[in-house]
Amino acid sequence: MKQIQERNLIGAVALALADEINRASSSTAPEEGPAAAALALIRHAPGLSIRTLASGVGLTHAGTVRLVDRLESLGFIERRLHATDGRTRSLHLTGEGEECCENILRARDQVISRGISVLTQEEQRMLGALAERMLRATVEDKSHSYRICRLCDFQSCKKCPVDHELELREASEM
Repeated sequence: MKQIQERNLIGAVALALADEINRASSSTAPEEGPAAAALALIRHAPGLSIRTLASGVGLTHAGTVRLVDRLESLGFIERRLHATDGRTRSLHLTGEGEECCENILRARDQVISRGISVLTQEEQRMLGALAERMLRATVEDKSHSYRICRLCDFQSCKKCPVDHELELREASEM
């Protein structure tokens, strides 16, 4: 019975943080919904295709095209010719998109900082290590990694455990 309660508590904390992260990041994004994650993903992987972005933000291809259209018309992203595929366009942030993304990631970080502020530095390190282990076990493939890390500040995560896990799996398959 205690284990079920512990899982309930973990689930409640995860949902509370996720809800607050979504609220805070959406409040600084150009619109509600997946726009914040779209900007963060494009920042992480400049040149991202609409297909890859769609899997990362959890929209259909058509829904992602409409999102990209809106973000482009607002001046946050631009489409460029793809380096190797003439039929595909690669997505890039504009200067305004970079600035907006910074605000989104700052708002996200403030929520997380408040959430873990009740923990000591040592407890925060332990939670980080546990989170890393859980993420490594959770990731399925590259497409799933974009979904997991859709609101991450990739520039601050120099040794991303999700990417590292995927690299290890690829190496073991060779």
